[in-house]
This record gives sequence, structure tokens and C-alpha cells, in this order.
Amino acid sequence: MPRRSAIDLLATSMVTVLRLARVADLVAAGLSRETIAARVRSGRWLRPFPGVVALQSGALSREQQIVAAHLYCGDGSALTGNEAARRHGLRRLPEAPELHLLVPEDRHRRCLPGLVVERTARLPPTVERGGVVLAVFDRAVLDTARRLADRDQIRALLGEAVGARRTRVDRLRAELDIGNQRGSALVRDVLDEIAEGIQSAAEGWGRELHARSGLPPMLWNPVLRLPNGRFLARPDGYIVEVGLAWEQDSWEFHPPDEDDTARRRADMVGAGVVVAHHRPRRVRREPDRVLTELWAHYRLAESRPTPDIIVIPHAA
Repeated sequence: MPRRSAIDLLATSMVTVLRLARVADLVAAGLSRETIAARVRSGRWLRPFPGVVALQSGALSREQQIVAAHLYCGDGSALTGNEAARRHGLRRLPEAPELHLLVPEDRHRRCLPGLVVERTARLPPTVERGGVVLAVFDRAVLDTARRLADRDQIRALLGEAVGARRTRVDRLRAELDIGNQRGSALVRDVLDEIAEGIQSAAEGWGRELHARSGLPPMLWNPVLRLPNGRFLARPDGYIVEVGLAWEQDSWEFHPPDEDDTARRRADMVGAGVVVAHHRPRRVRREPDRVLTELWAHYRLAESRPTPDIIVIPHAA
């Protein structure tokens, strides 16, 4: 009989995805375990995870890494965390090369370099994006947030998710309540901020500064309307009792268009609102000086008649 090729292309094409396959499937397709092991030892093939091989010698692409992780974790596994949130369309995410997969509670898989495996009794519903099975949006976002230790990164992530109207604070809280509680305390704090109207890390810095300022309560991201109902502005912060608006001039939310900025402020000033504005970097680096300036603006607003403005608080 003719010598069988080490790789039966017809057979392996039926069990490989992006040149990746489970060893058991290759064996079922007709390859011997000895042949597979020899090719891995020689470096012609790679073994990214136990029981999984890549039919190539070069580094795996990101798509291949994800397929390999799914093959290792088994049917029913779901990609969650940072990579899933990115594939759901979120942008304000930290760099995180590791993959995070959910598997059924009774399936024993190990965490490995570059791979976090979480066993769960509550597998979420899934969606498919580009051929990859993802945990649904809320679960992916919270699984990302729970593994972050930086408050500003959590603010950016949750602020984008809620600000883009992809979810709501009450939905995220409900999901958090019934899910894994590890790492949830800081996430809850940030959800409380968002419920008050905070939408970014820069606004979070402002909220922290205001909290120690001694100034009266401030609404975050309220809508201001003129008495006839016409929209006036949506400042980052607003002290109702004196008509003081605070804008933090974050380029992410207020692009550096001098004309638009000048018009917005002129409209508020024309309606009797006193406007204080600071760059976020000053709030971060010169908090005491910014507080002094805020108090000066507050005293100016206090000395003037309170503007006739309809104030609509932010709705989470």
C-alpha cells in the first residue's frame, strides 16, 4: 500500500478551524497520536493548550488564539471579559492580552498563561460576532470591570457602556447582584457615580473634588432649558441654588472647537448662569487651586440673581 501522508488534507480539513483542531478530532480523522506528537516536538506544529494543536509553526493570530481557547474549553464555552467587550463594540478598554472564557461549573479546565477560565453555575446567554461566541453585553462588561483594579478604567468602561445607551445602571446592578461577587465592590461604587450622572474618569475626578469642597450639592450632567422649554446646555456639573455651571473641557466629550465652546458658554452666560471651566489635568494636578477658583465662581454666582432656568437632572 502507498505510504500514508503525515497529514491527510481531506480528513483534517473536516476537523480544523483556522488550522486548529483538538487532538482527539485529528485522531478520529485518521492521524496517529505519535504523528501528532512528533510534529509538535519538531516545531512544525504548535500546542497552544492541552489537547489542542495548530497545524503551523508560526505564532497564532488573535483569531486563532480565541479558537484555540474555545477548543480547549469545550462546547458551550463563551468568551467574556475585555476581548468580548471589545467585540461588542466598546472602545474605552485597557490593554489586556489574556482571554477570559466561561465554562460550565462541572467542567474542569485550568487557567493557563494567556487564558483565564472561570467555571460558573450561571452561564449567560450568548451572541455570535464574527464567528466567535460571546457572553451577552452586560455580562461581558461586568466580567471586564470586576477584574480591573483602577477606578478610572472602570469609570471609562461603564461610562461608555451606559452613555452609549447599550445598557442601564439598573440592569448592570441586577446582573452584578446575581453574579460572581469577587471584585464587585469598586464596580458598585462606580455604578453609583454613573447613577448620579458621572460619565467619564474626568467627571469622576470632579465629583471627588467637589465632595471635599464644602460647596452645596452639584447635579452632574443635567439638562438646562430656558423657561420656554428651549434647550440651553448640558454642563458637566450644576449648582442649582446659585446657577453655577462647571465644565471640565474634556476633549473626549467636548472636542476642541473654540467656536462651539464659546457659543455654549455665551448662551449660558446670556441666561444668567455663571460658568467655571477647567481642563481635567488641572483638576487632577492642581486640586487646591481649582477649588479656590470654584469657590470664587460660587461667590460670584451667589451675589447675582438666580437664573430662571429649568433644570432636568440626569436619568441613569
